[in-house]
Order: sequence, then C-alpha cells, then structure tokens
Amino acid sequence: MKIQQYLGGVDGLGPVHVEKRVFVEPWEARLFGVHSTMMGTGIWAWPDLRIRAEAMNPLDYFKYRYYIKWQGAMVDFLIKHNYITEKELDEKTDFFLKNPDAELPDVGASEVTQRVVDYFYTGDNPYRDVIVNPRFKEGERVRINDMPAAPHTRLAGCFRNKVGVIEKVYKGAWLYSASVPTDGLGVPQPIYLVRFNTRDVWNDIPDSADVIYFDFFEIYVSAAD
Repeated sequence: MKIQQYLGGVDGLGPVHVEKRVFVEPWEARLFGVHSTMMGTGIWAWPDLRIRAEAMNPLDYFKYRYYIKWQGAMVDFLIKHNYITEKELDEKTDFFLKNPDAELPDVGASEVTQRVVDYFYTGDNPYRDVIVNPRFKEGERVRINDMPAAPHTRLAGCFRNKVGVIEKVYKGAWLYSASVPTDGLGVPQPIYLVRFNTRDVWNDIPDSADVIYFDFFEIYVSAAD
C-alpha cells in the first residue's frame, strides 16, 4: 500500500488544517467546472483522478493542495488522450501569464452543456442489476484483507488485518470502476457494512465502548480465523 492510499490518517504529519471554504482561489472554481464537464461528457470519472493522484511521489502528494493535485491529474489525462498537446498547453499558459487580464474564451456546444447539467442531477449510479450471492451474512466475524499494492484502492489502511462483524449486507451488486486498474474493484460485487470496536482499530484509544463502521467491497473481506 502506498502511503498516500492510507485514507485513515497518517501519524507525524502535523496538525490537520480544516479548510471550510469550498474554493480558496478563484481558479479552483473554474477547475471544478472543467472537471464537471469532463465527468458529464463521460470521458473522465473519479477513479481517473484518484489513480493519477496516488501515482504521485508521496512527498509531492502531501505537499500540494487539493485542487493542485486535481489540475495535475486532469492535464495528464487530457494530454495522454490527445485532447490537447503539451505544446498547446505551454503556449496557452505562457499567453495568460503574460496577459492576465486577457478575455477568456467563451465557446461551447449547447448539447454538451445540457449533458453536463443532466449529470449534476443524475450523477453516476454504481448499482448493477446483476445476480450476486454474498459470501457473508449479517452477524459474521470477518477479517479485512491486506491487499497487495495497486495503482488505486478504496481500502483504508487503518482497517487492514482488523477483525469486525458484518452489520449489514447491502442489496445488489456495486461497481466502483471498470476503466482504471484497482486492487479488485473492476467487477460488480456485494458491499458490507462492518462494525469494529474502536480499540481494535486504534489500541491507544481509552474508551473501550466506542464502535466504528466502514463499508467494504467483498474483495476486501475474508472470514475471520
């Protein structure tokens, strides 16, 4: 597992700064608009963003702010998929750095705009109408697997090798992504809500009565010994 995939917090990185503003800089809102357009037209999905962020050098991952990582991932995707060339990007960047007050382009296609608007209302539906037979049932003790390193994971590091109890088996099958390499999420599968005693996850927590819940794809779950 890469350190930037831990997801549950990493010790020694200093205090957590909670930024309450959605966008700190004006360009972040515009970047989010580009991201939404890419999502709405179907050329780009959340896993495309995550896999590129997780491929960063860990020192850079923790150094750069949230939307800077977005920008790097989106630029990488657009260049590699021939939507723009590096030369065109450099020329545009140089032009607007030298002419910060230049009018921005305002062109587009109405049908694309409508697709993006529709996407905001409908989003992505991960549910798949296929028959599955969950391996586990409510009340069973399970151990969370320690999956091999992969380009992308949705398995939080703090739960790996921990034992919990199935609280709920969600109905149906769910697909995270079939378009990017992951550690086993490329097929529709059941999802389980697992309950842990908090002390079993973080043994330095003094209150032994606390519990914590987390959702896991079936590929991440095994029977407890």
